[in-house]
This record gives sequence, C-alpha cells and structure tokens, in this order.
Amino acid sequence: MADEHPLGSVARRLAATQRILVVEDEQDIADFLRAYFRAVGYDLVHVDPASPQEVVDSVLEHRPDVVLLDLNLRGFSGADCYRLLRADPQHAFLPVVVVSARPDAQRLVPARGGIDAFVGKPFHADALAELVEERVASARRLAEKTRVHEPTGLRGQEYVEARLLDEITVAGRGTRTSFALVRLRTLDEIRQHAGPAGVDYVVGELVDVARAAIPESGALGLTRHDELAVVLPGFSATKARALVHEHLEPLTSLTLPGGAEVPVGFHVGIATHPTHGDDADSIYMAADAALADAVDQQALVAVAL
Repeated sequence: MADEHPLGSVARRLAATQRILVVEDEQDIADFLRAYFRAVGYDLVHVDPASPQEVVDSVLEHRPDVVLLDLNLRGFSGADCYRLLRADPQHAFLPVVVVSARPDAQRLVPARGGIDAFVGKPFHADALAELVEERVASARRLAEKTRVHEPTGLRGQEYVEARLLDEITVAGRGTRTSFALVRLRTLDEIRQHAGPAGVDYVVGELVDVARAAIPESGALGLTRHDELAVVLPGFSATKARALVHEHLEPLTSLTLPGGAEVPVGFHVGIATHPTHGDDADSIYMAADAALADAVDQQALVAVAL
C-alpha cells in the first residue's frame, strides 16, 4: 500500500502515528529504545512506575498501540501491572510485549492471547521493531472481529479465553484460578414477558452484581447473550461457588423499567486450575461440561414434576 513505509525510512519517521509505552526502570535502556523507535517511525513514551496503577494510568493517558513491559520494576512485578491492565476490557487487545532479563520470564508467555511475546535482554533492536509491528497489526485484526455486547460493554469469548489463559500462565504452578459460566435459566420466561429488551435489562443487572462481587484481579465476559463468564484468580472451586451463590441466589425476580416483574434464575458451571486441567482449554471445557450437567439436571427435575 502507498502509505506503508519500510522501517527506518524518512517517510515513515515523518508520518509517525503509532505510539509505544515503555515500562522500564533502567533509564539507559529507555533512552536507547526512545532513540531507536523514534528513528524508525514511532512515538515513544517512557514510564518508570511506582505502582501497577501508574502503568494503567499511563495507558489511559497516552493511548499506546503497544506496551513494552519490564518485569523487574521498583518494588513490584510487571506481572502485577499486566494483570491490572487486562482487568479492564477496553485494554483487552492492547499488545503487551515482555522485555526482561529474568530467567523465568519465558513461562509468562502463553501460546495464544494474553502476553503477546517475550524478548530477553539483551535484545536485537531490529527484531524487536519487527515484532512490535506484527503484534500491533495482529491485535487490530483480533479487535475488529471480536464482538462487544453493547448494553453491558462486555467482550465475548475470545476476551474471556485470553484472560483465563493469562491467569493460568502468570500465576504459575500450584496457584488456583477458578472459571465460572453463569447462564440465565429463566431466559424463555423473560423473553415471553418482555422480549429481547427485557433480557438485556436482566443481563445488565446480573453484570452489575458480578462486577461488584468479584475481586479487582477478576475478569468478566459475555460468551452468549444470556451467559456470563467469570475468571476468579486465587479462588478454589468451593470459594468460587460460594461467591456466585451468595450474590446471585437473592436474585429470584426483577422489576423491569416498565413495571413488569420477571423471574430470575441461573445455571452455574465452575472449574478450577489445576484441579480440572493444566491449561485454559481444559478449564473452559470442564466449566462448560459442568454447566451442561446443571442444565440437564434441571431438565430431569422438570420432567419428574
């Protein structure tokens, strides 16, 4: 295409529109990256953060196209910044490339989704620039094809799978992460009483309850128009089930804005890493199977009645 220029070209430098946020506590490395990436056509912002929240604030302020994230920061881990950043769906597809000298950093890189790539220190600048360009393009393609549920602003299955993969990968062996699928059991009754708008309203109320109940490190997504997915870092299956039932069981009915009252009930399927599997696919499938069992049990009860 006419507006695509090779790395390092004068035209590319003059037409620079993409921005890199470098999260790095070593000033000499940050200075080198700034000089190099500005020379090849990127705007670059450096932050030496005092807290994970400062990284998120910098992303909100500068709106980068990609983040280069060091893991060894001043008094905390870059993994904490990453988890906090991904907790907000608006940053679901922001490419994050880990640049670190830590020997165990490679284990933080999942096969897909999540952290986009790992680059060890010392690194080859040209290779890093090519990786940055590729990850920015890939993230844009993924964002374009991933739906957003407009009434709630939640993203769909691709987002949920990436967040689940993040937690399993970042947490490491032996650390529990639970995953819950919560499906609206009374969908047909609500649709019959109030149509699709009524369903959207009830799902919106469910999302509000879930947002208030889950920890800051958790993640929410909508895998179907009537099904919420919840990622719960550090939760056992028992603790996750207690949280879901504590906050959802009281919702037996809701009054819609027009005054109609509709019944509310849920099916729940929960799976936990590492109890139900060692990878995100296994956990997702285990939760889906548990949800299917809950639906089948309800059907058997209905037939028995």
